[in-house]
Amino acid sequence: MPAKQRHDLYTSNGIISVTSQILVVDMLSKRIPTAKVTGLVVLHAERITPTSIESFILRLFRQENKVGFVKAFSDQPEHFAAGFHTLQMIMGQLHLRQVDIWPRFHQDIDRDLGHRRADVVELHQPLTPSMRMIQNGIIECLEATLHEIQRSKLALDMEDIQVDQAMHKSFDMIIRRQLDPVWHRLSPAIKQLVGDLSTLRSLLQALLSYDSVSFYVYLETILASNAPTEPGARSHPSPWLLSDASNTIFREARDRIWRQRSDRAGDIEFVLEAPPKWSLLMKVMHEIEQDIYRHDEAGTSSNYTILIMADSEKTVTQLRALLNASDTADEQPGESVLASCLHDYISWTSHIAELQQVLASSKSTEAEAEEPVSEALQRKMQRAGMPANKRRRVRGGMAVSASVHPIAGHDIQREWDQMALHMNELPSGTHAYDTDKVEDEEAVMAETDDYFGLVDMDHVVVIHRYQGEANDRLLQELRPHYVVMYDPNPQFVRQVELHRALYRVPDLRIYFLLYTDSVEEQLYLASLRREKDAFERLIRQKGRMAIPLTVDGTLAEEDADQRMLRQLSTRVAGGQLSSAAHTPSVVVDMREFRSSLPSLLHAAGLQVIPCTLQVGDYVISSEMCVERKSLTDLVQSLQSGRLYTQCEAMSMHYPHAILLIEFDQDRAFTLQTIGGRARAQVPARSLASRTEAGDLDVQAKLVLLTLAFPRLRLIWSSSPYASVEILADLKHNFDEPDPVRAAAIGLDASMGREGLVDTSVHTTPMDMLRAMPGVTTKNAMYIARVAPSLQALCQCSLAELQGAIGAEPGRKLYTFLHQDAVSLAQ
Repeated sequence: MPAKQRHDLYTSNGIISVTSQILVVDMLSKRIPTAKVTGLVVLHAERITPTSIESFILRLFRQENKVGFVKAFSDQPEHFAAGFHTLQMIMGQLHLRQVDIWPRFHQDIDRDLGHRRADVVELHQPLTPSMRMIQNGIIECLEATLHEIQRSKLALDMEDIQVDQAMHKSFDMIIRRQLDPVWHRLSPAIKQLVGDLSTLRSLLQALLSYDSVSFYVYLETILASNAPTEPGARSHPSPWLLSDASNTIFREARDRIWRQRSDRAGDIEFVLEAPPKWSLLMKVMHEIEQDIYRHDEAGTSSNYTILIMADSEKTVTQLRALLNASDTADEQPGESVLASCLHDYISWTSHIAELQQVLASSKSTEAEAEEPVSEALQRKMQRAGMPANKRRRVRGGMAVSASVHPIAGHDIQREWDQMALHMNELPSGTHAYDTDKVEDEEAVMAETDDYFGLVDMDHVVVIHRYQGEANDRLLQELRPHYVVMYDPNPQFVRQVELHRALYRVPDLRIYFLLYTDSVEEQLYLASLRREKDAFERLIRQKGRMAIPLTVDGTLAEEDADQRMLRQLSTRVAGGQLSSAAHTPSVVVDMREFRSSLPSLLHAAGLQVIPCTLQVGDYVISSEMCVERKSLTDLVQSLQSGRLYTQCEAMSMHYPHAILLIEFDQDRAFTLQTIGGRARAQVPARSLASRTEAGDLDVQAKLVLLTLAFPRLRLIWSSSPYASVEILADLKHNFDEPDPVRAAAIGLDASMGREGLVDTSVHTTPMDMLRAMPGVTTKNAMYIARVAPSLQALCQCSLAELQGAIGAEPGRKLYTFLHQDAVSLAQ
C-alpha cells in the first residue's frame, strides 16, 4: 500500500493491523498521528528484546503518547521463566507495570474450558522389538557423546547438559549459546561432538515418524556424510559411528527391511516392517466409519469431517498414501506403501551410481592434466596423508571406522544391488499406491472436466501438519467431528479445548496416538511438566519482581539528552551548551529496519530518518556513507559480487565510503567463525593447486576489495552497541545529512558530489575504455571529457586523442579503434 493511502488509513478510525517494519517507518516519518492512537496490542510478547523492532515501536509510542494503553499477549510461559529476570526485562521494554498470569489450572479457566470437555480416547501403542533396540542404541550414543563433551573441560553449565535435556529441540540452542563466545577456539573434534547431538536427536525423531525404508535411507546419508570425499583427505568422523551401539542401530534398521534367509545362503527375504502407528490408525479409521454408520442409521447425521494432525509434511504424505492404499481394499496397505518407497529409492540409487561414475571419470581426467608437483611437496603431502594405523593415536580415524563398522559404503551399495535382484518378490500392485504416479495427465484432466466445484466438507478426511497459530483457523474452517492426533502436541491440545469452548462443538471426539515407553511419550510429559513449572516460577517472580520505573519513556529520553551533553568537550566555551541543541540525525535505508541498529541509534539520542537509499545503508553526513554488513551477509555479498557494486557506488558519490562489518554480540569477535570451509576436510594435494580467486577466503577477498577501492575504509564492530558508538564518533565535526539529497543519489546524476566525481559516467563503458591500449586510470577521465560515449570516441580524430592524453597514448588508442577487426583476429 502506498504511503499516501496508509496515511489516510491511519487518520480514519478503526482497528489497524500492520507489520512492525512498516509501522516503525510510518511513526518516524510522521505519517501516523502517534499522539492520537488509543492503544497498541502486541502479539508474541516473548519475542520482545532490547534490540527488537517492537521495542523500538513501543519506545516511540510512549515518547509521544503517555495515555494510550499497551496490551501484550503470549502463550509461551517457558520463555519468560528462562534466564535471569526475563519477565522484568520484557515488561520494561513493553513499558508496563502489571502482568496477569493465566495458567491452565487457574480456577476461572478450568471452569470455562472444563464445562464442555471433549471425548478423548488415548491409544498407547508399544514399539516393535527392533524399534526399541534402535531407540536404546541412539540413547546410548547420546550419553557417550555428552560424556565426551563433559570431558573436554569446557566452561558449560552442567545442569543443562543431561540426557533428558538433550532430547528437546531447545538443547541445541542452549549448547550453542554457551559455546558461541569460544566457538572459534574449539577443536574440530569438539565441534563434531556438538553437531552429533543434533544428529542423534533427529535420529530419535525420525525413528518414531519415518517408515522403516526412509529411516534406513536417513542412516545411510549420515554414514555417507562422514566418509572422506577424496583419498587422503583429513576428516573428523562422528565418534558414535565407531561404537557398538551404532552397529546395533544399523543392523536393526536393516533387519526392518530385509533379512538373510536361513534356508538358502546368500539369499534375502523382505520384511518391510510398517510403523506400529499405521495399524493403530487404520483401526481408528475403521471405528470412526462404524460410528458414522450408526449415526446415519439413527438419522442423526451431521458434520463428520475427520482431521488427522501430524508433525511433519513427510508424515502427512505417508499417511495420505496409506489411506489411499486402504481405499483399494488392500489387506496390507502398509506393506504396499513401503514396497513402493523401496522400489522408488532403488531406482533413484541406480541413477546416482551412474552419475558418480561420470564424476569419477571427470576427476581422473582432471588429475592427469594437473601441473607437476615438486618432490619436496610430494613428500610433505605423503607425510600429511600418512595411514591412520601408523599414527600414535588411532582413535576416531576413518580407517578404524572402515574396519569396525559392519556397514561400509561398498557394503551398502552391494546390499541395494542385492535387493534390486529380488524386487519381483515384493507385493503385487506396488506402484498403484504411488501418489505421485496414480494417474497420467489426461486422466486427471478428464476427471476435472466431469466435475469441478467445492468439496462437501461434511464427509471429508483432512490430513494436515501442525502449524502453530494457523491451527486455530483450520479448526474454525473445518469444524471437525473427529480429530486424530497422530503425533502428540500440547499446544494443539489447548487449541482444541479453546475451539470446543468457543464454538460449542457437540460430540467432539479426539483420538490421541502415543508410543508407550518411548522418547515421544517422555517428551510429551516433559513439555507438560515444563509448562506447569514455568507458570509456578512466574507466579513467584511476580510476587518479588521490581517494578520498572521507565514505563512512560521519560527517563530514557532524559538519559539520551544527558549522554549527549556529557560527550561535549569543556574546552569549547566551557561546555556551555543547552539541552535545546539540535539532535544529531542519521539517514537510514528502509531495508535496514530489519536489523537492530536503527533502534539502538534512536535509543542513544540520535534522530533516525527513514528513507529509500540507492547508495549505502546509513548516511551520517553529506560526505560520509556507510554500508553495514553482518557476517552472513558479508560472505554472500563477496561471493555474489554485490559488495563490489555497492562499494563502487559509494566511492563514486561520497568522499568517505565506509564498510561496517558488524559481528554478533554473543559470538566471538573473529572472522574464523565464518570461513565456511573446514580446512581439515581439504586434501593436502588440493591445497597446493588452489590458485583461483573463487577459492580465496573472506580475508583475501576483502584485501582485493580494498585494492580496487583505495579510499574505502573498513570498520570492524564487535556488536550493534559498538556500532552505535562508532557512528556517533564519526559524526563529530561533520554537518548533518540531507535526506532529500541522500535519496536522490543514485537516481539523478546531478545530485553527485559537486566538483569531486562526475556521476554521469557509467561504470561499464569506463571499464571498456580502461581496457583499451594507451588508456590508464589517470587519463581515462580526460578521454571521457572529449568523448562522452564510446560511439563519440570512435569518431574522434588522431589530433583530438593526442591532445587529450598525449602523443604516444593517443596514437595507440587511435590505431586500436581504426584497425581492421579481421586482421586483428588473425
